[in-house]
Amino acid sequence: MPQEKFGKSNKKIKGFVIAGALIALAVGVSLFMLTSSSSVSKLPISNSPSSYPHDSMGMMHIHPHFTLIIDEKPAVVPAQIGIDQSLWNMHTLDSYGMTGMAPLHTHDISGSIHVESYKDQDYTLGQLLLIWGLSLDNYNVKVTVDGNYVSDYKDLALKDGQQIVMNITTK
Repeated sequence: MPQEKFGKSNKKIKGFVIAGALIALAVGVSLFMLTSSSSVSKLPISNSPSSYPHDSMGMMHIHPHFTLIIDEKPAVVPAQIGIDQSLWNMHTLDSYGMTGMAPLHTHDISGSIHVESYKDQDYTLGQLLLIWGLSLDNYNVKVTVDGNYVSDYKDLALKDGQQIVMNITTK
């Protein structure tokens, strides 16, 4: 009788081991498929050397600083632009960024813009404003970069360490 119990117990253990191995195999295959497909699509698109700074993952990675002034008063640049769904209104560049955030985004209210992209290219202030969903058509807008006036702020190429100041006033 004790051997019968041992035999049944042994069969149960074998069943658990086989089930666990199958689950581990399924998880491993799923992770492999996810990481291999995402790593292929996130390789840098350009094969030529780039002047853009890159991080350890090979992503273009720059940080311009953005100061916002509305009607002559300092205003807060929101945290989570391009991350929080309510502050992520344009998705045409999403394939160039990390999962869960646009390639142009903010993390906090410091004014630091994070440009983190798998594609080496110029990104513009206009693209950040589109991602943010900020329309400035009914306002007077003056932008300086490092103290110099910029005539077409929407096409301003974002560069590492830039000091961008945007003054917005009602028309």
